[in-house]
Amino acid sequence: MHAPETTAPIYDLLIAERGDVVAIAARTAEETQREADAMLDFGSLTGRRNGEA
Repeated sequence: MHAPETTAPIYDLLIAERGDVVAIAARTAEETQREADAMLDFGSLTGRRNGEA
């Protein structure tokens, strides 16, 4: 029995031609979230930092 391929050939071709747009968007979203968290950190007003109770 033949095992199915794990990726779609058309997707591999698009990545080769255009880059991995999904991965780039995910990295950009994570970076934007970190920047927003840093800008909106009001911990200095209360003497606390993100994640501290």
